[in-house]
Amino acid sequence: MLKYSLLVLYSFLASTCVQAQFWTQVDSDFNVTSTGISRFAIVDENIAWGIGYNGINPSFNLQQFSKTTDGGITWQAGFFNVGNTGLGIGDISAIDAQTALIAVYPRAAGQQGGVWKTIDGGVTWVQKTNTAYTNAASFTNTLHFFNAVEGVVIGDPINGMWEIYITSDGGENFTPIDSSAIPAPLANETGYIAQKAVVGSSIWFTTSQGRIYHSIDMGNNWNVYQSPITDFGGATVSGDLSFSDLNKGIIQTQAGILFKTLNAGQSWSQITTSGSGNPYGDSIAYVPNTSSLVSVGSSTGFTGSSYSLDDGITWVNIDAIQHVDIALFNPTTGYSGGFTNNSDTAGVFTISSNVLDRSLSSREFASAKAISLYPNPSNDKIQISSVEAVIQLELLNLGGQCIRQKMNSNTLSLDGVADGLYLVKIKTQQGTATLPVIKN
Repeated sequence: MLKYSLLVLYSFLASTCVQAQFWTQVDSDFNVTSTGISRFAIVDENIAWGIGYNGINPSFNLQQFSKTTDGGITWQAGFFNVGNTGLGIGDISAIDAQTALIAVYPRAAGQQGGVWKTIDGGVTWVQKTNTAYTNAASFTNTLHFFNAVEGVVIGDPINGMWEIYITSDGGENFTPIDSSAIPAPLANETGYIAQKAVVGSSIWFTTSQGRIYHSIDMGNNWNVYQSPITDFGGATVSGDLSFSDLNKGIIQTQAGILFKTLNAGQSWSQITTSGSGNPYGDSIAYVPNTSSLVSVGSSTGFTGSSYSLDDGITWVNIDAIQHVDIALFNPTTGYSGGFTNNSDTAGVFTISSNVLDRSLSSREFASAKAISLYPNPSNDKIQISSVEAVIQLELLNLGGQCIRQKMNSNTLSLDGVADGLYLVKIKTQQGTATLPVIKN
């Protein structure tokens, strides 16, 4: 019963018995106060792009992006020059520091959205007219490029068929997906801007009927599954999803309720959460091919960020600051959207911790396997068994706070400590081990 919470909490413990800083907030380079950034497209450990928006009045259209080429240390803002300041920028997919494509949507009658591309770092943007999106009801939701040449762009249904195009030449030409390759939409079903998940050649997108469309071949053929929620973007019900691998995924609702799948979304079960923190309601993301997750929120009364290292079961709160998006490339490369404080500070949260790196936890456990503690559970005191002399003992809660400390001793009293699960950090000459203990 304790095993899942034993290893998952090692790496967030700092040597000073205080949780290490998870985020560093840096300047997004937007020059207007309360400008936000979201919908990140991460290329590698150095390069990422993000879309800007007005944080005071989200209905005010903002055609700006910001980009980093040094792993999030510095960001440079630019403009989406798409020829019409009224068009909305829905999603972005980046190939490298110079090349990116965007899904553009109409915000008023008579406007035409579609796909625009830059090959000069965002200085100029050129419309790829081979995608139609010319119907009065056309609406471009999201796009993704799996590599430099193969991509897919997804729009709302037109005449009872999803308007989806694929390309194999970097967006110079697009081929529409035939209706036989994708299940038909339900009545009044639509997609949502930038709501997708991608792993390898697989892509998922969500709908207003709580359904999830899934392709395993870069958008050529699709299946559809019913999720446990009724809508992914409604006024009262909404959600976000992320996948760790081709089969394991998670849904987070606007209320922070979680559901998991182990079969690519075909079926879902609710997760019972625990720990010192909680998931939030805006955005959730897996570190690819791991059990590590980060959840963020910006709603009034439900603001902050948190993480889980065991597929969403146990949560640790990071902060209570507004976060509007989360994107993760690996355990130490990831970004969350914030807001500019003034013309030259804040706006982007970058990961500055190895908390999400389970490999670090495994190495620590392997080096400390000769250390144990007993009795466990205990209602009085615990005894440490170690081949090396114990230099220091620390009793930590699940938030990483030090409750009790003892030097040069193999025993630690639990007298006066509330019942529950704790961590004991044991320091010897050979290193440090962290073991769970239950007080009852």
